[in-house]
Amino acid sequence: MINENIKLCIKVAACVCGKDGIISAAEEGEMFRLLMERFPDCDQNMFETALAEFFDSNDQIEDYLALIDDVALRQFTLELAEISASADGLEIRENIALKKLYVVWGYDRNA
Repeated sequence: MINENIKLCIKVAACVCGKDGIISAAEEGEMFRLLMERFPDCDQNMFETALAEFFDSNDQIEDYLALIDDVALRQFTLELAEISASADGLEIRENIALKKLYVVWGYDRNA
């Protein structure tokens, strides 16, 4: 179950990173680095599987957000999305998607 939850975090971050039309190598690398830092038991295969599932899906960011109800996992997801999307410069569409995460989950981005 933990792998499925981590995959959801990756998919949310991919949604944010992909809002500018592409998930860059810098974004992907930063996402993987943060994932391994927090969850060292995860591996490249699980990460790539999550990204493949993301690209094969028609789910929207709201669909993924509704499935993450653990507070710590939400915090990690926010961090993962923001830092990853910023890896190549936070484009305005990525910033809007990031703000949506905060609003949907009821967090104050400036706190």
